[in-house]
Amino acid sequence: MRLRFLLSVAVVASFMLFSCSKDNNPTIVVRDKAEQYATDIAAIDEFIDTHYMEVDPATYDVNFLEIPQNGTQESIREQTQYPLKDTLISQDDVDYKVYFIKFREGTQKRPTQVDSVHVAYKGINLDLSVFDQAPVANWFTLETVITGWSHMIPNFKSGTYTSVPGQPLQYDNYGAGVMFLPSGLGYFNGSSTNISAYSPLIFSFKLIEVQYKDHDRDKIFSKDERSFPLTNWSDNPKDFDSDGDDKANYVDVDDDGDGFLTRNELLYTVNGTNYYYPFNGALVDDPSTPNVDERRGIPRKYTGPVVNGVATPVDEDFTANPRLRRHLDPTATPVNP
Repeated sequence: MRLRFLLSVAVVASFMLFSCSKDNNPTIVVRDKAEQYATDIAAIDEFIDTHYMEVDPATYDVNFLEIPQNGTQESIREQTQYPLKDTLISQDDVDYKVYFIKFREGTQKRPTQVDSVHVAYKGINLDLSVFDQAPVANWFTLETVITGWSHMIPNFKSGTYTSVPGQPLQYDNYGAGVMFLPSGLGYFNGSSTNISAYSPLIFSFKLIEVQYKDHDRDKIFSKDERSFPLTNWSDNPKDFDSDGDDKANYVDVDDDGDGFLTRNELLYTVNGTNYYYPFNGALVDDPSTPNVDERRGIPRKYTGPVVNGVATPVDEDFTANPRLRRHLDPTATPVNP
């Protein structure tokens, strides 16, 4: 069974337990999530203390093996080349401790929980059986996968690639790691041929590429609308709703509720050609777009002079930080609505 089906919230009818609530499997008694977490984390701790890793430093492919009796191998917890880390994920009134390992963080784009990722992976049970794998990366939308993935993959970045005619793309510098998930962040009481109900899971993975999404097609990436105005990645992303209409900005076509589409509030004109302000402008002009000042991140309300019906923003409008961007200011409307 491919992970694209295992991870997806909605799958074919033959796997109804994944398309419905994980708590609605009529053949499995639903356990208390806090009690099950206590069982899961104990099993994960035992695995980490009784197994060791073999890691290919060139590809970051990893194998887990049980330490034999009187064996001298360093356990996953003891080895220091790839330090074992942990983080706290709060969900369903349970504080989940999640162990993970960063072989490499990656160098390019970091996804958020609403973006798409291109990932190669291997999933194993605690008995070392492989329940699924994809040596060649597949695309997944982090909104539709198990929550363990949506929380942990954003701790990594994508990498680079080189293209040689007649040869497959060569990937490098991608994020690579391992996550140890309690069942509450996986399939909980769901089961399949290769995964039993209430199974903690281990995933090794490589984050090859990231595609930022724009859910409401307003010319602002959802990652910026979802986390703004948070500025530190360590802050928890939040679904901001600027106008209080119960629609998060990243799915709201009119973020400030002023009756004008957000995308229309981002338009500006240079020599008769329309452009959209980028969310954050570049520090210098882009020579590939003559006569367009690419420092223009989304400005505040227009304050510059109006020439031929077009307001000209002054530098402070788009270089000041922080500022109330015009698409979040109900008193700012498009110059030519």
